[in-house]
Amino acid sequence: MPIQTNLQPPQQLFTKPIRYEIPAFQRRYVWKQEEQWEPLWSDIEELAQSIMEDGETKPHFMGAVVLQQTRFPTGSIERRIVVDGQQRLTTLQLLIDAVQEVLEGREHTDPAKRLATLVLNQEEFRDGSPDNAFKVWPTVVDRVAFRHAMSNDLSATEHRASRIVRAHEFFKGQAEQWLDRFPADEFGSRDEAASALENVMRMKLELVVIDLGDSDDPHVIFETLNARGTPLLQSDMIKNKILHDADISVEDEGNVSSEVLRLWPFDNDDWWATEVGRGFQRRPRIDVYLNHWLTLRNGMEMKAYDEFRAFERYADAQHGMDDTIHDVASDMTQVGEIFRDVEEVRRADISKFLERRNVMNVGVVTPLLLWLLSEDVPQVTLTNCLTALESFLVRRMICGFTARAYGAFFVDLVARLDAAPAGEADRILISHLAEQTAQTTLWPGDADLRERFLTAPVYRWLTRGRLRMVLTGIEEQLRTERSETQEAPGNLQIEHLMPQAWQAHWPIAEDDDEASAQRDRAIHTIGNLTLVNGPLNMSLSNGPWDRKKEALAEHSVLFLNKRLVNDGPQVWDEASIEERARWLHASAVKVWPHCGDMEFA
Repeated sequence: MPIQTNLQPPQQLFTKPIRYEIPAFQRRYVWKQEEQWEPLWSDIEELAQSIMEDGETKPHFMGAVVLQQTRFPTGSIERRIVVDGQQRLTTLQLLIDAVQEVLEGREHTDPAKRLATLVLNQEEFRDGSPDNAFKVWPTVVDRVAFRHAMSNDLSATEHRASRIVRAHEFFKGQAEQWLDRFPADEFGSRDEAASALENVMRMKLELVVIDLGDSDDPHVIFETLNARGTPLLQSDMIKNKILHDADISVEDEGNVSSEVLRLWPFDNDDWWATEVGRGFQRRPRIDVYLNHWLTLRNGMEMKAYDEFRAFERYADAQHGMDDTIHDVASDMTQVGEIFRDVEEVRRADISKFLERRNVMNVGVVTPLLLWLLSEDVPQVTLTNCLTALESFLVRRMICGFTARAYGAFFVDLVARLDAAPAGEADRILISHLAEQTAQTTLWPGDADLRERFLTAPVYRWLTRGRLRMVLTGIEEQLRTERSETQEAPGNLQIEHLMPQAWQAHWPIAEDDDEASAQRDRAIHTIGNLTLVNGPLNMSLSNGPWDRKKEALAEHSVLFLNKRLVNDGPQVWDEASIEERARWLHASAVKVWPHCGDMEFA
């Protein structure tokens, strides 16, 4: 049977009774939280938010899977061998099942039922085996953990070391947090969020499914896919066009190596060939750079894997304006050096901004940075621009606002900057950020930030790196010119002052469920969080307040903790947490000022 290739969402891939079997020669499940689960969930949240705001969204491409058809008895369940892509299929099943479990537990009955059909085969198709209930069946070493993760009536406690179980728990926790953002008492709000999430699970995650015939050897196919040949990259095609237009043939390359190197220096350093990005977006760094450079030069968002066609159009347009291919290549090389300065944080004068940009993972601002650093922008003006841009990004991150519209937004900002003198860049940038009114591009004010500091469980909603960045920024703002150093240590950990397991040493009135719930919310707000080093963090543990306060006084030199020790309350409770949140907010607005408080250097 010939090979068939189709683009399929989970609805099409999993609705019918089917069994996708991962053979023994495949490796076990190895995907991780930071590299794959978090980026995937971030995309899911953006898709669901887009559905809620606009009623529709474009699907998210998750890559390819290769399946092999196999014979099965008449009346038995249909089967496929997973030749490649088992990590994606397994993740999809864990994700859908976790969301389904949350929706069912929150009594979103219809969305939960629709998702249930994507993870379980009906009883009549199980051929008497309970394990045939699962539509994906992992490799041998993962089966027990998978069975416990996917079954609501089985405990997964004994298998928490398995990434299978940890992935299921991660997605379940994220789905719960997503729904908690929407008021249950506001008519339709949480129901709408549940339906949007279900819609994403069923229809907005797409895979290229390559379906092979049943006569091919899966071992040979697997080895071919993973060990033979490399695809032609977008950068390869752009390089070939540059050399062709410069009249340098591939055959002559050995005789004109210096000219080739001048036109295309990127092959001379493995740094450009290194794959970067996370999850499904990993690409060679040179291709990522070309996407940013073309966005900058064309003045429009660039689709991934469309760089060559965009370069062709750009090069032809520049030729019409009397720029040669040598001019285009020279510009690409010069901006490439600036890109490397940004990526490797090689400029000391803007290193703090670049480090925080990396923590926030907002690579979409790169074309704007390339413009600011490649034009004749005065140093003072550059500092003002980056201060405003960082405030805009950090405040939006803390407030939980989506980054979905950043691409077009920052491209438009570059166009406005490009039409004015470089010396006015700060006033134009700040004015552009300040005039936004839609939540997708709003610069949150002090009141928005205060509300977030007082009520939001930021420990659960922000990654550890981002939360540490916020607390470190406040710590450095608290330091004075007389302090021994203006920089906070880089090895700090986040500590709950009132511990997550507060019941042992932090009692409240018996059987007061409302007070317990209020405390469970308060412990994850920023007012209850501080920074300490690893050994101190371990020693503090779940101890009572007087012991924690004594340990902080004896060992911590951070300004964040000085006030806790010198002026801190005798009892650490919800009121103390709120008071400290207000104090932290007062420092945060100095680190990341709003437009009305910007002072031009």
